[in-house]
Amino acid sequence: MSTRKQWLLLGLLGGLWAGLMLWAVAVTPEPEHVPLKYVTGQKASREAGRGQSEAGLKVHVDLLEAGQRQAGRAFVSPKNIFAALPSDELTKKVAAARQKHAAASPAAPPPPGPTPEELAAQAAQAELAQFRYLGYLSRQGRNEAFLSKGKELHIVRPGETIEQRVLVKTITPTTVVLQEPHTQVEKTVSLTGEGK
Repeated sequence: MSTRKQWLLLGLLGGLWAGLMLWAVAVTPEPEHVPLKYVTGQKASREAGRGQSEAGLKVHVDLLEAGQRQAGRAFVSPKNIFAALPSDELTKKVAAARQKHAAASPAAPPPPGPTPEELAAQAAQAELAQFRYLGYLSRQGRNEAFLSKGKELHIVRPGETIEQRVLVKTITPTTVVLQEPHTQVEKTVSLTGEGK
């Protein structure tokens, strides 16, 4: 197709489009103009705001109350679907099995609880586990560590005590060794990474 035919076709389509637009404007009826009922400064009445279709509607309260009474009768407290079914036979079987098991196994003494020393060591381990090693600094040949416990920050050197309960034994660029002096429990705390 030559350029001249393309331009001719484009002009023909443009003219057709313009003709359709003119026809749509000519055929469309003018919108109806209705004067407004509301006048500025006047209070609107309740009836004026309601449409004509709502005029015949009524609320039947007696039907509403009847529906509520019926719903109240239909409601039953929810059941626990996971509860065991109550049956005398099942209860008797469980009781018999318990008696048989109790008679078959002699009463063994309960295992001994932890000693006071073990309890103190566990408490010391729990306290030392709260410390985090945040950073390392070496200045003038002295190593310093930045430790945190909760929201508290401690800057310590080897041989110092934290909160008069924890001794800092050694500091390296990657670890700090802490000791609880009374129980001699030690904990090696590694340097905390940025993503932790």
